[in-house]
Amino acid sequence: MQFWSLSGLTPYGLASELQKKLVERRACGEISDTILFLEHSPVVTRGRGLQWVGAPRERSVPLAAPLPASIEFCESERGGDLTYHGPGQLVVYPIVKLDGSGFGPEKDVTSFLRKLEQVFIDWIQELGLRAEARESATGVWVEDKKIASIGIAVRRWVVWHGLALNVVNDLGPFQLISPCGFTPEVMSSLGNLLDSREVRWPRERWRSWCEQRIAQRFAGNTGLAQIQSLTLSEAMDR
Repeated sequence: MQFWSLSGLTPYGLASELQKKLVERRACGEISDTILFLEHSPVVTRGRGLQWVGAPRERSVPLAAPLPASIEFCESERGGDLTYHGPGQLVVYPIVKLDGSGFGPEKDVTSFLRKLEQVFIDWIQELGLRAEARESATGVWVEDKKIASIGIAVRRWVVWHGLALNVVNDLGPFQLISPCGFTPEVMSSLGNLLDSREVRWPRERWRSWCEQRIAQRFAGNTGLAQIQSLTLSEAMDR
């Protein structure tokens, strides 16, 4: 498994292009499972629709109002509906083959989702927060607040897209949408929750701190997770 950290802010469309390239290479066995860490420039994305919750409902929630010019809008291949990405939010894209040989269970998308959730739940619980998953509400929750959204796509039994963890990002843009069908007030961030409990953590270097701990969770008992820092162009050329 390899870990790439993309520097700066990555436009959503370019991140999608990179993922598609890596998916094809992973499907052909040219690369190992690859975990991308990045931050997006401000964007609202819309996935394929809300998940089934056991009762009929609209598959997509419309935008309540036009977005500000500073926030892009993009359609996405992932599951789920509207969400926001922006600076201070850590986006984790696992390019993982569901063949049972590594992190991905063999051809089992649901088990992969639960395993992905658990990586973050276990780590966040180590920080002293009561993190959990919820039935029919994919993501990571701390009590009544959602701090991570998950939406994936699968091509040739390779997973792409992934998870967005609110760390130190401005939560204001969530007020412009109904994030994955919930009210905007349900969204919180790891930084806000840790600060409110007066937990000592390196806010000034939050990204490297989060990346290293998350990477180690993915790597498990295979040894120290080595993270490569790359620009987007360097990643595209790999």
